Amino acid sequence: MMTALLAVFILIAGYLIGSIMTAVKIAKSKSKDIRSYGSGNAGSTNVLRAFGWKWGLICFAADSAKGALSVGLGILLGYIAPHVFPNAVFINELPRFLGCVGLLGAVLGHLLPVFYDFRGGKCVAVAAGGFLVLAPVQLLIALGVAIILILITKMVSVGALIGTLLVATLVIIKHHDSLPLVVVSVLVVAIIVIAHLPNIQRIVEGRERKLEQTEWETHDEDNGKS
Repeated sequence: MMTALLAVFILIAGYLIGSIMTAVKIAKSKSKDIRSYGSGNAGSTNVLRAFGWKWGLICFAADSAKGALSVGLGILLGYIAPHVFPNAVFINELPRFLGCVGLLGAVLGHLLPVFYDFRGGKCVAVAAGGFLVLAPVQLLIALGVAIILILITKMVSVGALIGTLLVATLVIIKHHDSLPLVVVSVLVVAIIVIAHLPNIQRIVEGRERKLEQTEWETHDEDNGKS
């Protein structure tokens, strides 16, 4: 019973943290609505297109921090709870379990943010931050592969999708005996793939928009003149 209550608390906390949309705040500081620009997605790629690569990286880092913070809160609570409630019965792997619940909450909050009419982003950065805490080695391997794919294809969606699938696969292989990690990996992959269905369709049809270095430089020059 106590484990369930803690899980609900962390799920809600993670959701609220995930609902803080960095992309929207960055665009608002520049008197723009990121959801009315480019793809309309409130994520780091759209911020990159709108304001240049520096702001895109800042947005990615801030969104990743949401995932890491949510997982960290879950893990911390998992270590503290048995001392606060010594007579309660908890499941094994309580810190890891609550960390996984926190990541799921953050992903759902970023996808469907309550503060922004449930119009959010595609959750890749948030998931990356969460897995950086839960499975750092697997995340760094997948991130390296994703960056290489983005450089080769010039399509962020390709790197994001393959990277997400890879980190989940590596986590499941390495931590196959940890049910919380296996379940959250599958759920996060499913959410990210569903969020990217329009991108997948455009990739298949050869219509997916590519990132070009000249485009980034143009944005930087325009920002410098403003």
